[in-house]
Amino acid sequence: MKETDKALWTQLFQDKPIPSTALDHFQAQLMAQIVANPVDFEEEIRLAQRRKWGIGLALSLMAVGLAFGVFLWLERNMVYQGLNLVLVMLSGLTYVSNLQQLGTRIVENLLLLRELGTGLSLLWGVISWPILGVISVFVIFRSANQVHEEKSSI
Repeated sequence: MKETDKALWTQLFQDKPIPSTALDHFQAQLMAQIVANPVDFEEEIRLAQRRKWGIGLALSLMAVGLAFGVFLWLERNMVYQGLNLVLVMLSGLTYVSNLQQLGTRIVENLLLLRELGTGLSLLWGVISWPILGVISVFVIFRSANQVHEEKSSI
C-alpha cells in the first residue's frame, strides 16, 4: 500500500472529516479495481453448487460404505443364515450340490473375516498414534506458516 492510502485508511477511523478530493480519489481507485477484476456471480453460484453436490456425494458414499462394513461386521451370523436360506430355496434346482459347496466356502471366508477384523484392530492400535502425531505436526506447522505469512504482509 502507498503511504497516501495508509493515511486515508487511518483517517477513516478518526473523527476528522476527510477532504472530498481525497475521498473521490480513493473511490475512483476502488472502482477501477472493481472494473479491472469483475466477479462472475453465475460462475461462483455454479461452483458453490458443484461443491455442495460433490461433498454430498462423498459423504453419502462414505456413509453407505461405513454402514455396509458395520452390517457385515456385526451381522455375520445373519449373513450366514441368509446364505443358507438361499441355498435351501435353490435346493430343487440342478447343480445344487455345487452351489452348496460354493456357499460353504463363502461362509468359511466370512468366518475368516473375524480373524481379519481382529488383526486390523490390533494393527490400527499400533499405527493410529504415529499417524495422529504426523497429522498434528502438519496442522501445527501449516497454521504457523499461515500466521507468519499474514504478519509479513502487514
